[in-house]
Amino acid sequence: MVYVLIVLGLAVVIAPLISAMPSKSQRAKAALRDQARACNLRVSLRPLPVIPPRFRFASDDEFACYEKRLPASLHVAGRDERFVSVSGEWSPTSGVSTAPKWLSALPSGVAFVELSEQTVSIFWNEKEGLDGLNLLSQAIDSIE
Repeated sequence: MVYVLIVLGLAVVIAPLISAMPSKSQRAKAALRDQARACNLRVSLRPLPVIPPRFRFASDDEFACYEKRLPASLHVAGRDERFVSVSGEWSPTSGVSTAPKWLSALPSGVAFVELSEQTVSIFWNEKEGLDGLNLLSQAIDSIE
């Protein structure tokens, strides 16, 4: 009887500690984000920017923003370009220009890309893991 009480007491103490441990998928995402930081990408969790209703964009995925500062040679004053991927097709959210070719090299989980004067921000669902991160990094490096 004493042993049963000891085991129950330990279970009451240990159960909350075990439930606070990260899951396997949470550890994988953390490792992926650490790897992204090693590639000079800044990772943040922020909401997806507003996408115009005409695109009928709908997704239940959670997106993380992978951001990189562009080299000085690619800085363009006043640049504010946004692109959305709907059914695998990239389109600008404003204007009638065509999407740059480097967007097609991004992993399939990328939904939104924002180019500002000095940075590129990519909203990605992270489902392709390290392979997707490598594609993402290569695509950013190919920006002209």
